[in-house]
Amino acid sequence: MTTTRALPRRAPSTTPLLLRRMRAAMVILTLLTGAAAGLVTVQEHAVVSSAGQHTAVAVMQAYAAHQALADADGQAVQTIPPGTGLAGQYQDDIAAAEQNLEQVAENNTAGTDGTRALQLIEGLLPAYAGLIEQADAHYRLQGSGEHGVGVEYLWEASDLMHGQILTDTQSTQKDSVTDLQSAEQATLARQESSPWASPWLSAVWLLPAAALLLMLAATQRLLYRRSRRVLSKYLTMAVAAVIALCVVAGHVIESENSFRMASGPLATVVALQKTQAVDADGQAQIELANFLRQSCKCQAADNAATVATPDIEALGKVPAQPPCPPPKAAGCITDEQGTYTADVDAARAGYDTSLVLIAVLTVVLLLLIPLGLWRYLDEYRYREA
Repeated sequence: MTTTRALPRRAPSTTPLLLRRMRAAMVILTLLTGAAAGLVTVQEHAVVSSAGQHTAVAVMQAYAAHQALADADGQAVQTIPPGTGLAGQYQDDIAAAEQNLEQVAENNTAGTDGTRALQLIEGLLPAYAGLIEQADAHYRLQGSGEHGVGVEYLWEASDLMHGQILTDTQSTQKDSVTDLQSAEQATLARQESSPWASPWLSAVWLLPAAALLLMLAATQRLLYRRSRRVLSKYLTMAVAAVIALCVVAGHVIESENSFRMASGPLATVVALQKTQAVDADGQAQIELANFLRQSCKCQAADNAATVATPDIEALGKVPAQPPCPPPKAAGCITDEQGTYTADVDAARAGYDTSLVLIAVLTVVLLLLIPLGLWRYLDEYRYREA
């Protein structure tokens, strides 16, 4: 009697388990890549929008308000004593300063410090305007006695402007225009130094993308070795989708470069505005001191020459050589502001498109990876059955 010898049962293949693990790893890497790319894009756009569209505007408008107020005080000193009345330039300067302060309030990101300073400045401006109107009214009247009262009002108004409104030297609250400038600039510096504005952080999410590419390549190699077939078209399309994600990342990094480039024109604008403010401030004080000396108010003149000297250091360091010649400073400021706006707009351009592309490509990858392995896993399932 012949006995049939049972053949040893073939051990099940480990390839299906390996493919399932690789599929799970690639899905996880896809989710990490999409989530990181979306988070970096959203945060980078938030920094650019807040700093570029609001804080920087508040900084420039605060310096513009300083220059307008200092010039208004100088115009008052020049036009009131002759008795000709307030010139139109004074009214234009006050209106410009009020408009600048309104724009600072609209774009304020300095929190309570900026709000408190704005409230105090806006409260003091009517008091200053009232003193100027009183000085003008007394100078229009005949008689040296009325002129003497006008001198007092003019001195009080200028002292209020330079001692509290422009630079707070009379209290510890520090809520002057200069303090407002400092608060807005400190906020802008914090925003510009945010890690979300760093290109290195933007490049971090490329790490899971690179790992995903390596996993796709390893999977393709494994499938070719085990099945001797051509590359999976779905996994090849997945590689293309990952590369497309990297291209989107390049656009986000380029946007951050545009935002950093905008800091150059902004620094030029602020430097020129500082120079103009200091010049207007100092000229107004010199004219007031000279006028008080001529009015035979010797003691008041001495005080004016000593107390009313503008605090140049509080305005910041003025560049020895402004980027543009002083006679063309106004035009240069306009040009640099235009350059700054263009750079910020370039940094913000394509944000919605980038975010949509990241979401779409992530979903596409989540579909392509299972499809690329489904056929092979199904074949191994059939063999084992």
